[in-house]
Amino acid sequence: MLDVLATDPHYIEHLRPVFDALPDAVRGAFTDNPDQLHAASLVLVCSWKDYNQTGKHPVVFFEHGAGFTYNTTNRSYAGGPGRERAVLFANVNGIVDARNRETYPDAQHAIVGSPKLDTLLKQPAPANDTPVVAFSWHWNCQVVPETRTALPHYRRALKTLAPRAGTWTPLGHSHPRAWHTNARLYRDLRWRTARTFTEVAQQSDVYVCDTSSTIYEYAALDRPVILLNAPWYRRDVHHGLRFWDHIPGIQVDHPDELPAAIETALTDDTWSDARRAAVEHVYPHRGNASKVAAEAVLAVHG
Repeated sequence: MLDVLATDPHYIEHLRPVFDALPDAVRGAFTDNPDQLHAASLVLVCSWKDYNQTGKHPVVFFEHGAGFTYNTTNRSYAGGPGRERAVLFANVNGIVDARNRETYPDAQHAIVGSPKLDTLLKQPAPANDTPVVAFSWHWNCQVVPETRTALPHYRRALKTLAPRAGTWTPLGHSHPRAWHTNARLYRDLRWRTARTFTEVAQQSDVYVCDTSSTIYEYAALDRPVILLNAPWYRRDVHHGLRFWDHIPGIQVDHPDELPAAIETALTDDTWSDARRAAVEHVYPHRGNASKVAAEAVLAVHG
């Protein structure tokens, strides 16, 4: 039997499509409560937090993003320690696959893409009379400087960012772990908000973000993205995705550059070729990742 443990909404977004692609005969519990796992089940998870709650169960370990590693061996990222019960690593791309194979050579590995993206790709592009520009911020994670939010560098600029009437409308979003803090900022700014990334995909024409897998998910929709850099993001340290390789959009280093970047993204999509190349690298399976992942899971389940 195959169970799923997904304790956060963004984990559900990644694992529900896989669960739905499995045959009814093998589907067990889809739950946020580890006490509801069946005694002899193989459990699908997509975070170290949930893996750590699966007791002695064998596990299939998915990513819950594009596969950022931030060049560390932290347990939260691909190749990190403490995942010895994983019988299969369902890797989103070759970057993740190489990291996990190096650390766990005895496990099974499969490159499956991002099942969450299957759902996002079905979202129709918005038909906005006035373009909508969505802004999002990572939570202030302290693993390395590049996991920190860039919001302090841009907060003052947001307060003075006044698009000309009829040119574009701002939309506020956030990493789930920073939502409540950032929602207060958006209320002060009197911006519309979108709590889920699916809402962002449904409503916006351009995506502005500091560091998040959602940068690549939005790029996969073939819409413009703007990447916000902060002074504490080190230029001499490469992490693969985002820093500083496979860049899918305009990069902004200083708040004063932001209005021009938005104008460019809205009127002259010069980054389209680079965006599509980055998406090709990050997501080798697009539109069929759930099916590919389900087949890989069934192969180890027997």
